[in-house]
Amino acid sequence: MDVIQQMIHGAGEVLAKLLLRREEAHELIVEQAATSKETGILIWSLLAAQDYNEAEKVLLKELRDNFDFDLYDIGVEFFNALDKLSDEELVAHGYSKERIDEGFERQFAVLKDKCGLKTN
Repeated sequence: MDVIQQMIHGAGEVLAKLLLRREEAHELIVEQAATSKETGILIWSLLAAQDYNEAEKVLLKELRDNFDFDLYDIGVEFFNALDKLSDEELVAHGYSKERIDEGFERQFAVLKDKCGLKTN
């Protein structure tokens, strides 16, 4: 993760801890993530917080509800970042390499649907 993403994540976590409990912070941020840029920041923050399941959930919901290619690219980067993690790291946080493959497939299915392509 690059320095800017780490800074954004750090600032977001500090603010969330100061103002709200973590669960409430996640709910608030999800409600406010209206653009792909904001959604991308949320996804990378959740990734940095090792909340991989929530990050995937946010990504796929936003792709279905507010599809754009920038958000799709964020999803590709997200799943690639997860794929670089060890099996132990993923399992420790309730995730797996198989879930990464399934996530890529779900994301591609949304792309095909939004672009009117046939699914096999």
